[in-house]
Amino acid sequence: MGITRREMLKLTAATAAATALPLSLPRPRTVIAGAESSGSLTATRIAKTACIICGQKCPVEIHVAKVGGKEIISKVVYNRDPEYDQFFAVCGRPQTIPELRFLPERIRKPLLRVGKRGEGKFKEISWEEAFNILAERIKKYMDEPWRIVAVSHQGFEGGLVREFFKKVIGTPNTTQHCDTCHTGMDIGHKFIFGSPKGPSAFQPDYANADLVVLMGRNPAGGIVASAWSKIFTEGRANKMKLVVFDVRESRLTELADKYYIIPPGTDLAIALALLNVILNERLYNVDYLINWTNASMLLYVDTLEPVKLEDNPYMEKKKTYLVYDEYDQRFKLKTEAKKPALEFEGEYNRRPVKTVLLVLKDAVKEYTPEWAEKITGVPAEEIRWLAHEMARAAPRTFIDHNYKATRYYNEGMFSRAKMLVNVLLGSVGVKGGLAYPAGKPKFKSPISILGIETTKTQGEAIYKYWSKHGVENVVSKCWSQLLVKSIIEGKPYPIGVLFIHLENLVAHALTGRRLAEALKDEKRVEFIVVLDTTFNETVMYADLVLPVPFFFEAESITLGYAKKSYVSIVVDAQKAVDPPEGVDARPTWWILVELAKRLGKLDQGVKVDPVEVKKKQAEEAGLDYNELREKGYKLLWTKPKYHPWGGKPLATVTGELELINVAMLESYRDYIGKESPLNPLPCWVPPLWMRKGTLADNEFVVVEYQDSLTSINTFMRFSRLTKDVLEWKHIYGVLMHPSRAKKLGIKDGDMVKLKGPNGEIVAKVRVTEAVHPYVLAAPHATAVDKAIIPGEAVIETAGGTVKVKLFSNGGGYGVNNNFLGDPLESVVPEEGYRAAQHDFVVKVEKL
Repeated sequence: MGITRREMLKLTAATAAATALPLSLPRPRTVIAGAESSGSLTATRIAKTACIICGQKCPVEIHVAKVGGKEIISKVVYNRDPEYDQFFAVCGRPQTIPELRFLPERIRKPLLRVGKRGEGKFKEISWEEAFNILAERIKKYMDEPWRIVAVSHQGFEGGLVREFFKKVIGTPNTTQHCDTCHTGMDIGHKFIFGSPKGPSAFQPDYANADLVVLMGRNPAGGIVASAWSKIFTEGRANKMKLVVFDVRESRLTELADKYYIIPPGTDLAIALALLNVILNERLYNVDYLINWTNASMLLYVDTLEPVKLEDNPYMEKKKTYLVYDEYDQRFKLKTEAKKPALEFEGEYNRRPVKTVLLVLKDAVKEYTPEWAEKITGVPAEEIRWLAHEMARAAPRTFIDHNYKATRYYNEGMFSRAKMLVNVLLGSVGVKGGLAYPAGKPKFKSPISILGIETTKTQGEAIYKYWSKHGVENVVSKCWSQLLVKSIIEGKPYPIGVLFIHLENLVAHALTGRRLAEALKDEKRVEFIVVLDTTFNETVMYADLVLPVPFFFEAESITLGYAKKSYVSIVVDAQKAVDPPEGVDARPTWWILVELAKRLGKLDQGVKVDPVEVKKKQAEEAGLDYNELREKGYKLLWTKPKYHPWGGKPLATVTGELELINVAMLESYRDYIGKESPLNPLPCWVPPLWMRKGTLADNEFVVVEYQDSLTSINTFMRFSRLTKDVLEWKHIYGVLMHPSRAKKLGIKDGDMVKLKGPNGEIVAKVRVTEAVHPYVLAAPHATAVDKAIIPGEAVIETAGGTVKVKLFSNGGGYGVNNNFLGDPLESVVPEEGYRAAQHDFVVKVEKL
C-alpha cells in the first residue's frame, strides 16, 4: 500500500544520521598508525583526478600530506566549480581512498599460479618473467586472434584495453559487463528509438520538472548518487513532487511525497496500467504525438503491417506513411496531411485499418489499474491518481529512465512501457521532462598518437556465433554472459588466452559454480591472465596475475568524461600518490605499451609520457590542456537538448519516436499475443520467479541494492569503513520482513544459508519491516561462495610463504546474487543473453 511522507517523518533522524556516518568514522589504524608515530603533518599538495570506484569518473581533489617523510592522503573532497557547483559532488565512496591503498588484500607483485585453478596458490615472479610468459601466450594465437578474448571494466583505460586487443591484436572478441547492468533498458528503448539507448542517452531535467516517478531505480543510494543528488535537490527546491515504487524503504522513499512497496519485478504492471488510463481517458499530448511520433500511422488490422511506406522527401533514408487526414477526410502520406488523425478506424483497399495509437490502446486494454492491483498490491485508485497527476503536470513530468536493468526477465518490456508513458505525455526531449545530454567531444586514441601498429580483426566473434543460434538483439560491446555460456559449453571454440582487466568476471557476471568448474578445465580456457588491484574470485582462477595501481596511484594516458553527470565534463585523471612500499604495481597503459613492443608493434626505443599523450588529445579536441591540467576538469556544456528526437531523426524506419516499432513489427510479428520481451506490442511479461508459483515459507527473491559505500568494484567490500558503516546502519546481511522471520523461527542477527539454483551463501539476517515480505534485500557484493574460492590466497615469496585472507577487516556475510543464480537459466536470450540477476527463488535455512 502507499505510505505518505508524513507517515515516514519518524524515520528522518535515523536516516540523516546514517547518511552522515562516513564523515564521522575514524580512519582505520592501518592507514595512519605509522604516520602518527613518525612526526607531525607537513606540506600539503592537492592532486586533481576523478573517482572510478563506481565507474563514473566524478571529479575529486585528493589532499596529500607528508608525515615523517612519507606521503599520506589526508582528505578527499569533490572538485568544485565556482559557477556551476550544482553539477559537482561526490558520494561517500571516495572516503575509503586513504584506506584502499593499504588493504591487506592488495596484489603486491606479479604472480604465477602453482596450484590448481581456484585454489589460490601462486608464486611471485618478476615483471620480466611475467612479460615473457604473456608475450609468448599472445604470440601463439596471433594467427588465430579470435581465440584471444579481452574483458575489461570501463575504468579510465578499460576502453583502451578493448581497443588494443581489437586493433593491435586483431581479435573480434572484446567485451565488458553492461549485460549485467543496463542492457535490458537499452534493448527496451530500441523498440521506441530504433537503436539501444543506455543510461547516458537521457538527461532527466529535475530542475524544471513538476512531478517525477522513480520505479526500478534508487539513485539516492546507487552509483552516480552525487551528481543526481544535487540536480534532484534543485528540483525539490522548485517544488518538484516525487513518487517512488520500490521493494524496500530507503533514503529515497523518505524523500518521496508518496511511495509504494511492491513485489520484485512487478513495476511493469504499474507502467502498463498507466498506459491503459492515459490511452482510455485520452490524457495524451495530441500535438506532440502528431508531430514527433508515428501514432497516426495506419496499420492493417489483420496483419498489423503499415498500409503504405514511401521515401520521406524531407528526411534522407527515412520513410513517411499513410495517415487519415481529418482536415479533408482523405487518406494521404503524413508529409502531405494537414491534420493526421490519431484515432481513426476504417477501411482502405477493402481492408480494415487502424492508427498505431488505437492498436496500442487495444494492446493494453486488459491492463487496468484493478488488474495491476492484484499483482502489485497498489490500490487501483492510486494508479489512476498517478496517471492524472502526471497528465496534469505534463510535459514537466516523467518516469525516470533508470540505470540498472538486468534484475528481472521483464526489464526490457518494463523500460519500453514506462518510456511509452513519457512519450504519450509529450515528456521526451522537452523542458522539465526527459531531455537529451548536450554531447561530448571524441578524443584521439593513444594507440594512434603513439603510432602502435594496428591490424584488421579476424575470425567470427563469439557473440555473432550465438546470434545465429537463437540469441536476439546482442549489443556488440556487451556480451559477458555469452562469454560465460561459451566457456561452460565449450562453444564455438576453446579460448586460447582470456585477458581480464579490472573486471571480476567470476563475481560480477551471473556465474555461480558452473563457471568456476568450467574455468578449471584448461581445454576450455588454456591461459587466463588477470590485471587487478586486489585478490578476488577471478584472480583465484588466473594463471598469471599482474598488479595494477588504484586509479589515484597512476597517471592515466587518456582523457575521460564524468559519466551521467547531466552535463559534459572532461576529466584529467592525475596521479596523487605512489602505491605503498612493497606494492610493485604498474599502470595498465604501461603494460599495453610493453606488450606492443614485445609483439613488434612498437619500436623498443619509444618513450611514453602519458601527460604528453593527453595534451595531444586535448589539442585535437580544441581544448586548452594547461587549463584542464590545472583544474582537473573542463566543463563544456551545461544545458540539455530540448528536442523530442535529440536534434536529428532517430534510427527508426520513420526517423520518429515509434509507439509501435516498424522494424521490430516486421521481425517479431510472430510474438504478438505472447508474454515475451520480443512482442512488438507492450504486454505483461511476468518475472521468472513468479512463474514458479506461490513462494513457500522458506522461499524468497533476493534483491541486491547499491548503498552509498558499496560498488560494482568489489574491492570496496574489503574496506573497514564500508563494513562498519553497513553494520552501523543495520543493513549488513539480508533484510527480512518480520512476518516471514517469525514463521521460520529466525531472529535478528541469526545466520542463515541461502540456497540458490547454482550456489550457496551464508548471510546474517536483519529483521525489519522496511522490506517487502517476498524479498530478502541486501547491499551488493558483500559475500563469497566458499565452494568457488578459498578464504585466502597462499603465495610463495623470496622471504617465505605468505597468506592473504579475504575480508581481513571482517564482513563477508552479505549477498552476491551472481553466486546464487544459474548462468544458463536466469538470462534473457531475447535481449542479448543479458542477465536476470535477481529473478530466481532461493531457499533459506537457519544455521
